[in-house]
Amino acid sequence: MLKMISRISYCSIEQKGKIVDIDGGIGAVGNIKSLGLEIGDKISISSRKNGRGKISVLKDDKEISLGYELASKILIECSEQPKVTLDKIKVGDTMRVVKMGAQGDIRFRLLDMGLVKGVKLKVVRKAPLGDPIEVFLNGFYLSLRLEEAENIEVEVVQIHKSNGKGKKHWGLF
Repeated sequence: MLKMISRISYCSIEQKGKIVDIDGGIGAVGNIKSLGLEIGDKISISSRKNGRGKISVLKDDKEISLGYELASKILIECSEQPKVTLDKIKVGDTMRVVKMGAQGDIRFRLLDMGLVKGVKLKVVRKAPLGDPIEVFLNGFYLSLRLEEAENIEVEVVQIHKSNGKGKKHWGLF
């Protein structure tokens, strides 16, 4: 059976997997370990709150609650491809369009720009408040409102791992 690497934040309720990596700096790794989660642990997603809210996982019949951003740093190996919409994808991850759910004129504009089933795209950046998001596909950059991205179902092609590097750290001057 083919195993996929995904982020916990992309998984649906009752999906099971094994933690294979933590994509974060020392602080994120410490926070995750303090909650009792380690690389190699087998977990299942027990609940999610409204899209970008709290995610609860089960480990050895113990429920552990994670914030959305912390959960998105935990990479798991799962047996089935998670169904996720484009608005929930982290910057740097590469995805493939599975379904275009947009309606009306917006649908036709997106299709005309090449956002069709099977095309690969990479989330390049998000605005400070999360709306809009910019994706790179077919050699050009496209900005999408979250409302439009919520209607585009994608699957994971490649997870970008930063491993805590390349982020600006604030300190004393």
